[in-house]
Amino acid sequence: MKMLSKNKIAAIISIGAVLALGLIAWRGLYAGKTPLRQRDPLITLMLDWYEHALRAERFTEGYRPPVAARVYAYSGLAAWEAALATQRFGAQSLAPNFEGLNLPAPDPNKKYHLPTVLNACYNTIFQKFFISANRSIEQERMSLAEKWNHRLKLETDSNIYQVSADFGKKMALAVYEWSATDTLGHMANLHNYDRNYKPIVGTGFWQPCQDFPMPALLPQWGKTRTFVIEPTEYLAAPLPPFSMESQSQYYVQALEVYTMNSPLSSENQWVAEFWSDDFSGLTFSSAGRWISITNQILRHEQPTPIRALETYLRVSLALSDAAVACWYSKYHYNLLRPETFIRQAIQPDWRPVVHTPSFPAYPSGHAMLAAAAAEVLTGLYGKKYELTDRSHEGRTEFKGKPRSYHSFYEMAFENASSRIALGVHYRMDCDEGTRLGLAVGKKISELPLYRPKL
Repeated sequence: MKMLSKNKIAAIISIGAVLALGLIAWRGLYAGKTPLRQRDPLITLMLDWYEHALRAERFTEGYRPPVAARVYAYSGLAAWEAALATQRFGAQSLAPNFEGLNLPAPDPNKKYHLPTVLNACYNTIFQKFFISANRSIEQERMSLAEKWNHRLKLETDSNIYQVSADFGKKMALAVYEWSATDTLGHMANLHNYDRNYKPIVGTGFWQPCQDFPMPALLPQWGKTRTFVIEPTEYLAAPLPPFSMESQSQYYVQALEVYTMNSPLSSENQWVAEFWSDDFSGLTFSSAGRWISITNQILRHEQPTPIRALETYLRVSLALSDAAVACWYSKYHYNLLRPETFIRQAIQPDWRPVVHTPSFPAYPSGHAMLAAAAAEVLTGLYGKKYELTDRSHEGRTEFKGKPRSYHSFYEMAFENASSRIALGVHYRMDCDEGTRLGLAVGKKISELPLYRPKL
């Protein structure tokens, strides 16, 4: 038998390795998995910080959906402005759109290291916004910052590193100081419930639940600062005259809630619990849920840094503005919750799956935030997007088993309908919240972030 030369053997091995790698990449592509490519460390840095923020809002008191959405919006804005000030991305600052937002200018004679800029920016802004976080979360933040600082110091000159870190911190502080000028929204986590608010007395109006008699949650939130929309222009559609008659729309929809919960099917229970975010210490907020979904998208897509920054910015602006518009409508109409209606007109001792939130029903916040985020993500990543949401994978306290979807709209519609299964919303709340959320998301998607090509 003729022996092959060492060079021929090496060539055969090399060809085989190339073919094997090609086969692995082909299999990954057609199995819906990311083909072989190197992960951008800067994307990993962003993911690290947003995963930290999700844990921070979960374990820190007061970060209900509107408050959490606002934190993400200001943080996304700070990171966007910090990146644009130090790199040429062909994008444009949003600062001219916001009265009173005074941002630091970079020194044109100095070089900046973008990862270091962003690490300092995220570290500073999240420290400020989660100032009341417990010791464990605070230590996690410091450890995360130090982990990246150690790595980044090895990547760049010590002078460039220091200049970059200082600038990132200055940008975060400037945005945070601008946040403080919005007195209704700033640090609202410290005073969620307004004991001085007097609910409207009368038939059909919201009153605190008998089993959970907390004061109204953020009744003035509809007056907080928005970034793109005017809340009064996104007022929910007028409700029909209130009635408890069996032929009325209210009775029919309350009966749907009651019937669906008598008892919940296994599938409906899974849907209800899967989307039931907004329990301090147990889950992040319903706004945070869509940041979690965004993290999963970016982890899979591995986009360019500017694309990732744009994604976080648009999603968080949509969540924040949608929350303000939603709360404006909630306290405009002050519709009672299904639990109250069912107890008065259908079954006196009925209870929903979870306690009823301490604010009016119409429209649904979960539905509105989900639709706004879904509209933005659809604009960025397409109408047909396969995603298995693993936000609560491994949880045993509730049904967090991953669920798969074919589009962001599908996710948003299920998120909305889950509130009916949970027993806390009428269908009209969910439908109108979805309609308004899509409108808010469309407005955010149209926000020009890039300089027009000449």
